[in-house]
Amino acid sequence: MSLRRGREPRPDLTAAPATEVEQLRRALATQPIIEQAKGMLMLLWQWTPEEAFAALRVISQHTNVKLHDVATVVVAAGSRGRSESVDEATSGVVLAEVRRLVLDRTRPTTSR
Repeated sequence: MSLRRGREPRPDLTAAPATEVEQLRRALATQPIIEQAKGMLMLLWQWTPEEAFAALRVISQHTNVKLHDVATVVVAAGSRGRSESVDEATSGVVLAEVRRLVLDRTRPTTSR
């Protein structure tokens, strides 16, 4: 008898192969921009890859914007560009959340 440890995802045995292939294609298409955004956060704030991804995920959840779009906004802002695929209002909301998160995570702790 084998015990599952940790948070191993259980395979979805009900997913059709075509659906699974499409999900994998979407993941492969969005992965590079997410990795770029993670790298930018890691470089700027000396975060680990896990911390940078967690930050992107929190921003996505707090703004109700897809992770891929959050990453697109971060990369565009870091390259002083503008995202063609994300509207200006969404970009503003995401960047405000990035600022809030960064301030919360980098604020020095004061000892009394």
